Amino acid sequence: MSEQVRICAVSKNEGRYLCEWIFFHQIVGVDHITIYDNGSTDDTLEVLRSFVDSGFVDLIDWPMPSPSQSAAYQHFIEGHRGPYWVAFIDIDEFLFSPVFPTISEALSAIPHRSSAVGVNWACFGNSDHQAYSPEPVTERFTWRLASTNPVNTHIKSLIWMGQDVHVGNDPHFFAVEHGTFTENGDPIRGPLSNSHSSSLLRLNHYVTKSDEELAGKIARGRADLAQSRQLSEFDGYHAREVDDREIQRFLPELKRRLECFV
Repeated sequence: MSEQVRICAVSKNEGRYLCEWIFFHQIVGVDHITIYDNGSTDDTLEVLRSFVDSGFVDLIDWPMPSPSQSAAYQHFIEGHRGPYWVAFIDIDEFLFSPVFPTISEALSAIPHRSSAVGVNWACFGNSDHQAYSPEPVTERFTWRLASTNPVNTHIKSLIWMGQDVHVGNDPHFFAVEHGTFTENGDPIRGPLSNSHSSSLLRLNHYVTKSDEELAGKIARGRADLAQSRQLSEFDGYHAREVDDREIQRFLPELKRRLECFV
């Protein structure tokens, strides 16, 4: 019997990306998504209407000022105790398995059954794109930082909700009853793992997208901190260290769903 997997995310003015992100996670076996909308003024509500009507997405109005992410996560936790996994990720992050069709199958293959799995980032830069174009994010950006780059030791949490869970001081890492571990069973005690591992599960993080889109990201502000960001903070993400197209095995089905949605 497969294990149910859900997602909780906070979003603000990311309407142009939501269809791809939702359809992708449907393809890899996610059962339900809860989105906390942090005061969007774009077409987010229109884009999400059919997903909400179908029951696949719960949309929560969450207009509180930054930092709003941890509060949204705690609100979700308090109303969602149960026998399923929840990934707490962002709209620019795509969770999948390099070796299994679904996230659930990958979880079942993890040798050390744990209460929370810390999934490592694979961070992508602009792949020399200067401006937005309508092709899928997972198609446009293929160059990423090497797995040995320290930034890719960041984790996001995939948590079993049938236990005591609380948001800690960092939205990447939670206080859970039985601990957080890597896919290899190594303990994680904060938002960084001691080493990088993404053989069973990985999280493609499209940090910047194009230069134009990065400027928009900075203008939207942050959900985790009140401080604003500067363009120079993202320079290191553009290094063309690995041409990685692993995720594109899902592209044919993803494009089919996107074409039917229009």
